[in-house]
Amino acid sequence: MRHAPRYPLSISLLHWLLAVALVGNLAIGWLLDDHEELIALHKSIGIAILGLASIRIANRLRLRRSLPTSINAPRSLSYFTEKAVHHLLLVLMLTIPILGWLKTNAAGHVANCFGVFSLPTLVQKSRALSQWFGELHALAAYGLAALVGLHVLGAVAHWLMKSENVLPRISPLPVRLRPKVSTRD
Repeated sequence: MRHAPRYPLSISLLHWLLAVALVGNLAIGWLLDDHEELIALHKSIGIAILGLASIRIANRLRLRRSLPTSINAPRSLSYFTEKAVHHLLLVLMLTIPILGWLKTNAAGHVANCFGVFSLPTLVQKSRALSQWFGELHALAAYGLAALVGLHVLGAVAHWLMKSENVLPRISPLPVRLRPKVSTRD
């Protein structure tokens, strides 16, 4: 079956919505030590990320036969790296909010989403568990930040070094960025 050159609109929209939510929540997370009033917002966005990531995975599985193929050569290092980064991003989009939820519960609080609903309590109050889940949550967030950077770097490398603009494939809107092509005289 021949694959479309662009991702379906639902994949593109979820990609960019999650990108904004993830980068925003990483930034908010780094500000929490100095701005504790942001904790409710950070938790709410985290819960939204957990829901959106779950929807994204289900949607991707539903549409797996209509996704464009990789532009990297199969079995190449760049193909393996692309697949590993994408899978790890998805795993961390689920793992980090779950660790935050567990940390919140272990601290004796409920995880509330924008004051609309609360998630069930998964663990009993425990200062040691709260600290442990908090450390895992932060460590995983740093890993996510590094993977997001690697993901963006991969797209830029394709654009600049290989003259392959991958942005239109995932953009919900038409994109006409063209890499500079060096001409040799």
